Amino acid sequence: MAQKIKLWLLILLLAMAATTSAGTEDDQGRLSEIIGRLYLNHRQLTDVYRNLHDEALNAVNGPEQQLSYIQKTYLFVNEANLICFYQWELLAVIDYIKDTHRSDYLTLRIKDLDRAIFESRDRVNSLKLYHAFIASDALRGLIEQASGLIEANIYMYEEVLELLKPEANSPNPFEKLLKDF
Repeated sequence: MAQKIKLWLLILLLAMAATTSAGTEDDQGRLSEIIGRLYLNHRQLTDVYRNLHDEALNAVNGPEQQLSYIQKTYLFVNEANLICFYQWELLAVIDYIKDTHRSDYLTLRIKDLDRAIFESRDRVNSLKLYHAFIASDALRGLIEQASGLIEANIYMYEEVLELLKPEANSPNPFEKLLKDF
């Protein structure tokens, strides 16, 4: 009877280990997919920025306020694009970080992703504010496209946060001790 219990416990432990490793493979696959999507969004935001910049050049002889509004919107798009590129660049190297330093690196990435979410939301709000003052429908369409891409980035940043948190250091150094107690 004791041998049967030991056998069942062994089977149970092996099943738990198999499901745990399968979850991490799924997480790794999802993380790779998000990192690739961040790069694609970076490229699309670059195109929107260039189109807004070109429209600003076309509006040089137009009303002065319109030119100012267009310039401010393309600067917000550029800032959000830099945030996206920075996050992509730092997340793309996760697989190359030594295991001994990985939790520290992920902890820094989590803090940085929190900041990126905050700053990206600020850029979206700024774009929405200036959207109302832009006269051209084509320009408004570009601003809406940029806002959609930035909001997609925010969603991906939040998803990456959830994927990285289990492997990162806890924000409270005594949390592990409390869990064990």
